[in-house]
Amino acid sequence: MNLFKRDEDKDIAKNADKTLVVKTSRCPQNHVCPSMRVCPVGALSQKGYKAPTVDKNKCIKCGKCVKFCPMRALALE
Repeated sequence: MNLFKRDEDKDIAKNADKTLVVKTSRCPQNHVCPSMRVCPVGALSQKGYKAPTVDKNKCIKCGKCVKFCPMRALALE
C-alpha cells in the first residue's frame, strides 16, 4: 500500500476547483524554476529565466510545485 499516493489523491481532490497561478512579483526570475522538476505532468514551462507559465490543460492541481517553490511564487487559488 502506498500511503503517499493516497495523500496526493486527497490534495488533487481538495484543489479541484482551484487554479494554479504564478505570482510574478514573488519570482526572482534569475534562475531556472526549481518547481518545474517536481511537476509530474510537465505543466510548467519557462523561457530563459522569466517566471514560469502554466499549461492549464496539463495541470492536475496536485500542489507539488506550490509546496516546492522556495519563494512562494506559485499558488493554488
